[in-house]
This record gives sequence, structure tokens and C-alpha cells, in this order.
Amino acid sequence: MSSWTDMERRLETDAAALFDEIEVQAVARKGGTTVNDRRQDDPSRAGYSFQGSIEFNPPPLRNEQFMQAAKSGQANVAFDAVITAHDDGTWPWAPKRGDHLVVGSVTYAIADKHRDGSARPVLYVNKAKP
Repeated sequence: MSSWTDMERRLETDAAALFDEIEVQAVARKGGTTVNDRRQDDPSRAGYSFQGSIEFNPPPLRNEQFMQAAKSGQANVAFDAVITAHDDGTWPWAPKRGDHLVVGSVTYAIADKHRDGSARPVLYVNKAKP
């Protein structure tokens, strides 16, 4: 008999095989030597590819993190897209805020990241500035 964990892992793997149809290249980025320096590629974390799903123009998030001091309510934050993928434990590192994700010829910067309790990180992205 399978355990709940085994069934959940199998379900996530099956869902990934069905929905994750785009190739995503993860590119590690790091800050410069000072706060005024532009972010740059991080050679200490080698890039890698994974299969994922992308949804364009997701609904804005209501997020206290982006609240403005003068406002009493929560701020709405919009993103160009959201990328999800099945992290099967083989990724050399987990993408984080500021890293780049390349889909086709478009480079996106990770603006926010969430985990929903599954093995599918949710990466909110905006087109990266050249």
C-alpha cells in the first residue's frame, strides 16, 4: 500500500508531465560589490534547465510586503507572468528573487516567490531590464 507522501509525489510528477511544456533556463544572479552596482551573473551557481508552465498577466496580488507607508490598505502588485514547475529535488539550487529565468528569447527577473506546500515553486516574474 502506498503512503500519502508517495501518492502526493506521484500526483505532482503526473501533473508536471501534463502541464509543464516549456523549457526554462535558470540563470543565477547576484548583487554587485556596492548597493549602487547592477546585478550580474553569479558564476558560483551554474545555470540549469527545467520544464515548467507559464501564465501571462496573472491577477494582481494583494501583498502587505508591498504596502506603501502612506496607505492604510494593502497594495496590489502586478507581474508580467507566473512560472511554476515541479521541483523533483534534482535542481542544483532553488531560484530566488533577483535570479533570471529565460523562456525562449525572453529573459524574466524573479520579483517574488511562493511555495504552496507542494513541490511546485510559484515564481512571479517581470521582463528583465537589458
